[in-house]
Amino acid sequence: MKRFPWLTSLLLFLAYATFGKLVISTAHLWTSIASVALLGVVIAIILMHPITSSEHMLKKWFKSDTVAFATLLGIAGFASILLNWFKIFLPIIMVLTAEALVRLDLQTAEYTQNQALGILVVIAWLGLGFGWALATYF
Repeated sequence: MKRFPWLTSLLLFLAYATFGKLVISTAHLWTSIASVALLGVVIAIILMHPITSSEHMLKKWFKSDTVAFATLLGIAGFASILLNWFKIFLPIIMVLTAEALVRLDLQTAEYTQNQALGILVVIAWLGLGFGWALATYF
């Protein structure tokens, strides 16, 4: 019988609840909720094959020195924006790290990729809903 990673799943739930509470306070409510719900699915899909797809992409991308230099400049620019708007990016970073941790625990517990995807999406949407409820009613 597979053991379910309760602690890391709770961390992911709380990360999405915090993110949901932050998103609910934006001006365009339904657009924000839809984009964050879609973000939860996209992150879960990306984490299905993190190493193989990343390695293939990086090998293809960094064949040229010019492209590598331009990429590094872009990363440096993104890092400066990230540090400038750290309050905005902190919940996103928190969600990414919590989701990666749950994905590793699910992989260690030998869940299939489709089971892990379903679990990650359900936890993400439950957390977003809980954050929305907290922001709306409390």
